Amino acid sequence: MRSMNTTTPLLDMTVRDFLSRLASEAPTPGGGAAAALGGALAAALGEMVCNLTQGKPKFAAVEPQVRGLLARYSRARRMLADLVQEDAAAYASFSAAFKRPRDDAERPEAIRAAAAVAAAVPLETATISRRVASDFALLRTIENTNLAADVEAGAALAQAAIVAAAANVRANLPFVDEKTRVRLEHELAAF
Repeated sequence: MRSMNTTTPLLDMTVRDFLSRLASEAPTPGGGAAAALGGALAAALGEMVCNLTQGKPKFAAVEPQVRGLLARYSRARRMLADLVQEDAAAYASFSAAFKRPRDDAERPEAIRAAAAVAAAVPLETATISRRVASDFALLRTIENTNLAADVEAGAALAQAAIVAAAANVRANLPFVDEKTRVRLEHELAAF
């Protein structure tokens, strides 16, 4: 296997290199980045369905709705793609905080602060992915039967992104302060 450049932004890697790095002993990308990528893939499928539906005479009555969905999917895809790298950066900060000397008086606060960010990124992934999933419920009503499998695949990927991202939020809860933990648990209850 060729050596992987660990400084290359994750989404600038080939898919094969990203998967190899995900499978490796490298700490990033991890579950949070994979969740964000899954959500981005879901949104991209939604975009594809909209692109293949708009402009077709059979769907003229829902054209404005399809255009609106297309814009939302496109924005979600870009945001989720950015969260792939943000998740890796958040984990790197969290890991660095843990590596501080145990006798460093600022270490506990550094860990709490880094954990709060490490939880916030996958929470954002879950929130955006939930909107993507909701948009698939709307897209199903348009009934472009030629693309039903793509709609189903996108909805499943969005749901998987929600579940995976929420798991990553929960993984950080033991390290955040009490107020942040309560807030995050409350927000997770929505998923």
